Amino acid sequence: MDTIAANSPAKINLTLRVCGRQPNGYHDLESLVAQISLCDTVTVARHEDGCYALECDDPALPRDGSNLVLQAAKALNKAAGTNHGAEITLTKRIPAGAGLGGGSSNAATTLKLLNDLWDTRLPSAELAQLGAALGSDVPLFFHGPACVIRGRGERVEPLPPLPAYWAALVLPPLHCATPAVYQAWDQLADHASRPSLTKVLAAGHTVDAFMDCLFNDLEEAAFRVVPELGALQRGIQEATGLAVRLTGSGAGMFRLFDEPRAAARFALRAGTECGVRVDVVSLQAQSQP
Repeated sequence: MDTIAANSPAKINLTLRVCGRQPNGYHDLESLVAQISLCDTVTVARHEDGCYALECDDPALPRDGSNLVLQAAKALNKAAGTNHGAEITLTKRIPAGAGLGGGSSNAATTLKLLNDLWDTRLPSAELAQLGAALGSDVPLFFHGPACVIRGRGERVEPLPPLPAYWAALVLPPLHCATPAVYQAWDQLADHASRPSLTKVLAAGHTVDAFMDCLFNDLEEAAFRVVPELGALQRGIQEATGLAVRLTGSGAGMFRLFDEPRAAARFALRAGTECGVRVDVVSLQAQSQP
């Protein structure tokens, strides 16, 4: 086995509750997360020991040590006490800076693939711990397709699969800097009361009731940082009569539907009226090996 590949799924935060700040400065979160069918592809191949090479079809992504997939490879070698090399190829479909966890997913998938390619045989729990040191969203991609994350994302509670909903995924050409969004949240005078996770999950049997319970505590902060994003959310609701929710710290937004044709109709109208990319994806991405 000299070359192996796997899909690397995106995620959406169906709920995101900011519970406060930890002593280390990170914000304490509780978030209901679903992996979705939008995915990148990660391919890994053997390379001379101790050497790494990274290729990517997105010229905007760095290919140096700042890229999480290279950090993942080095972390696995260090943890296993080995000195293997790897040639890693990323085929990107998940937009960067959209709150979809693309980079974190790529890192998690790289850890899984190299663990197999190098035969380092680290258990999944240990790989997830390595991932947590790389980024807050990395551990969730060792679970799926639905989970609750807590803390800064390092505590993951797997859930049974959610209903087979479809999502219209709004992908504006905007970027929300995560640190700036959290700083804006810190400056908000009031924070809205939100339904409990138990209530949210209980509403999941019908898509409209489910959407009514979904929330993201970072929305107002993100809209302060990038006012165009708030204007787009309002424009979509005016054009379609339906609200969309932010995922992560933005800039991606979504609306859930119970069948793909309804999602496609919404996507066409929102995309045409507001001049924005809207993809239709499923909420049931397969768990990765």
